[in-house]
Amino acid sequence: MKFIALAAAFFAAMMTSAFAQPCEPSEGRSAVLLSREVAGNRDFNEYLEGPEWTFQLKRAAFGWEIRLLDKEQLDLTQMTPPLRGAPNPREVYGWHFRNADNTGPNKGDVNAPQGLRLFGFDPALSGTGGYRPNEAGGVDPENQPGRGALTIEDMGLADLEPGQKARMNYLKFNVCMSWPKTDKEKQKEAAETAKMTELRKVTPELMEMMGGCGLDYAAYQITPFLTPVELGGDFDADDAHDQAVPIVRKADGKRGLFLCRALTYGNVVGMTGRMGAHLMPDYFDNVDWWSLHTGPASQGAGGTPPPALKGDAIVIGKEGASSVLIYWTGAEYSSYWQGD
Repeated sequence: MKFIALAAAFFAAMMTSAFAQPCEPSEGRSAVLLSREVAGNRDFNEYLEGPEWTFQLKRAAFGWEIRLLDKEQLDLTQMTPPLRGAPNPREVYGWHFRNADNTGPNKGDVNAPQGLRLFGFDPALSGTGGYRPNEAGGVDPENQPGRGALTIEDMGLADLEPGQKARMNYLKFNVCMSWPKTDKEKQKEAAETAKMTELRKVTPELMEMMGGCGLDYAAYQITPFLTPVELGGDFDADDAHDQAVPIVRKADGKRGLFLCRALTYGNVVGMTGRMGAHLMPDYFDNVDWWSLHTGPASQGAGGTPPPALKGDAIVIGKEGASSVLIYWTGAEYSSYWQGD
C-alpha cells in the first residue's frame, strides 16, 4: 500500500508539472483541449481524428470513468496509478465530493481525488491486448508518455441522503491531453508539409508566364506570402484564363498582387493609392490568405449594395479579421469590403 501511495504521488507530481504549460502542440508532441459537458445516464464520446482515438467518459454507478480508446476499444489510460487500493483519478464519482456519512461536502475525511484529475496513457498499448504487469518489458505505469488532465468546472450530485453514496448526474469539464506524435500523425504531417511546399513553389514556368504578362522582375518578385502561390480564374469574363500571384516590391518589401489577364495584360495592385472606396495599400501587408470567388457577390459590411461581377473575383483577408473582394470593373480593379 505504501508503494502504491508513493507511486501515485510521484505520478501526480510529474503530471502537474507537465500541465503547467498551455495545452498546445509542441515539437514532436500533439495536444488537444476539449471543453464539454455530459449529463444523465449517457456516455460521452469524442473522436480524435489525428491519432484515431476516442476520448470517453464511461457512465458508471456513481458518475463517470475516464477512458481513451484505440480503434480496437482498448483503454490506453488503464495503467494510471494507483492500480489498486485508493480511488483512481479516472473515476469521477459523486461520493468523492461528500463526507463519510454523506451529510456535507468532503473536507478531507474521504480519501478521494477532487476537481483536478490527472491520468496517463501510452499509445504503445495498442495491439498488446492490455497492460500485463507480471511480464518483463511492460509499459511503466509511473512514466507514461501520454498525459491527461481533466478539470471539473461544474457538477450535479444526487442521492445526498445520509447513509447513501452520492451519485454524479451532471459534469461540466475541460480536458487537456498531450502525447508524442504517432507514426500516422507524423506521416500525415509530412504529407501536408509536402503539399504546402508544392503550393508555395515559384516555378520557372510561373515566372516565365508572369514575365510574359509584363511583370517587371527588376522591381518585383513573386513571393509566396499567400498559399497557393497562384490563383487561376476568369476575372473579366472573356472566357480566357487569367492568373494572379502575390508579389513584393524589392525596393521596400511592400506587398501586393500581380493580376494577369489572358496571359497578356498585367496589373500591379495594392502598391499605391486607394482601391475602391476603402481599400488602402497597407491592408495588403497584413493579409495571410486568399481564395477565388465565383458567382454573385454577397452583401458586405459597409451597407452599400454588392457589385455586379463581370467574372471571377479574388478574396483576400487576415485570419480572424476582415476580408475584401477584388474584382474587375471592365476598366480597372476595384474592391468591396466583405467584413469580418
